Amino acid sequence: MISPRRKFLLIAGLSAVIYLAIFSLPYPLSQHYNNIPPVDYAKLSGYSALGFISYLVGLALAFGLYLWALRLIMRHSGETSRAMIGLSKSKNRAEAAPMPPESRAWEPAPPAKLDLLSLRFVLLTGALLAVVLLLSYPLGAIDVFVYAIYTRGWALHGLNPLAVSPAQYPAGDPWLSLAAEWINAPSPYGPVWQVLSLGAYYAGGGNFLLQIYALKILAILAYLGCAILIYRILRQTRSDWALAGTIAFAWNPLVLIEVAQNAHNDIVMIFFMLVAVWALTTARRKDSPLLYDGLVCLFLALSIVTKFITIVVVPFFLLALLSRGQRWPDRFARLIGFGLLIGVLIVIGTLPLWPGWDQWAVVQGADSAGRSILALLVLALRDAIQVGSAFDVARKALLGLYVVIYAYALWRVFKIIWQSKEDRSEAIIQQTLASSFLALFWLLLLVMPIFHAWYLLWCFPLAVLLLPQRRPLSAAIVFSITALFIIPYFETIRVWVPELLRNPLLGHLIGVMVLCVPPIVTQLWPRRSLPH
Repeated sequence: MISPRRKFLLIAGLSAVIYLAIFSLPYPLSQHYNNIPPVDYAKLSGYSALGFISYLVGLALAFGLYLWALRLIMRHSGETSRAMIGLSKSKNRAEAAPMPPESRAWEPAPPAKLDLLSLRFVLLTGALLAVVLLLSYPLGAIDVFVYAIYTRGWALHGLNPLAVSPAQYPAGDPWLSLAAEWINAPSPYGPVWQVLSLGAYYAGGGNFLLQIYALKILAILAYLGCAILIYRILRQTRSDWALAGTIAFAWNPLVLIEVAQNAHNDIVMIFFMLVAVWALTTARRKDSPLLYDGLVCLFLALSIVTKFITIVVVPFFLLALLSRGQRWPDRFARLIGFGLLIGVLIVIGTLPLWPGWDQWAVVQGADSAGRSILALLVLALRDAIQVGSAFDVARKALLGLYVVIYAYALWRVFKIIWQSKEDRSEAIIQQTLASSFLALFWLLLLVMPIFHAWYLLWCFPLAVLLLPQRRPLSAAIVFSITALFIIPYFETIRVWVPELLRNPLLGHLIGVMVLCVPPIVTQLWPRRSLPH
């Protein structure tokens, strides 16, 4: 009989072998980084059946091992929760009616210790898996090359990356062609990311390959920081689920592939957001919570000025900060004050590199769509009305639906605050996280015109922090599976079956349904929570 600890070690070891054998050794970064134009796994494998099958088998094995690990750790956490509940009830009964000494032998035993694994074990194994994928070419996206090119223009020529596109750089840089479709677009990222990316440039000594490795290492460090923060936050909110939540995040194949293999800067944005969550949960336990409230605002601003997506969760955090006022005039003052503080911090962080509204790349490309519900609706409507009108109608319909969902999420937080007649800070924090998850989950489903797998990094950590609630984490895991498994369909199957390219409506109907329906059904389907 294999002990639970050895099972986790076996899972981690097998996962490392899979990532090494299927994702890293066949596609080493050191050999392919200078491919111009940049390529994906399908092109590197020549659209071969072997490359297609190995990719799918690798994902299937990685997710199978991940789900095995989750089952083991969730079962342990559930047993611990039930034991803690039983001990608490027994303690309450004992306090109400103390038992005689001779009966105390029948008291329930203390719950099993939460040292089935340790945080150190999870971090070390996560770092091992990440280092294996560090060696791999970014098979899913070329973004890491684009990060490096924007930084080279700033470092070598003093050009503002938010205002100047790579096409405007002085001629002669051999790496410019790696920018591909981003060659004519300035950076859509925030100044904080550009400064961090500049640090990676200098860490690599100006060598392009070393700069790519430095950017990957930066993403891995942010990933490990997120794992630590998830553990620390859950230790404050639900200590019996801290290790389960950390493994759910750190061992997830999508997280590992999009962070360590593809090095997306979204993980840095989420790291800062999780620091804000940590400050929010810590403030209620401290004698001077105002300092931690200020840290919430600071790190939310840093997250937004890294990549602007997390601005959508700010209202939920402001409501949580508002709730700590004693009376409504004080609460409104906190709302206005902290809102202004976040706004001022964002302006201060953005102003040095601000390109102006006309050149801001964040608002460019808003009139294109692909691999998304929006794209599917546009394709379905374009035969009945003009393409431009179809795009406007589809976008407004989906945005309207999202506004309804967002308003509902806001109302859920406000309702708890309004009905509070006693300290309900824990419930308010939980609802803040739940509403933030809903806002980001439905944002990438309904609003984002083009879907990419790494967008799941936005909401996955929040789903983990909602444990022992099952629904958000189940939906996020299902979405991470469909998001990665749909890539071979779009990249390979549609090339093998030209009809899917000639008929984009049919091609998107299949792809978008497979991508979006399972996580939506999982999110909306009623399920019971895990033991409280």
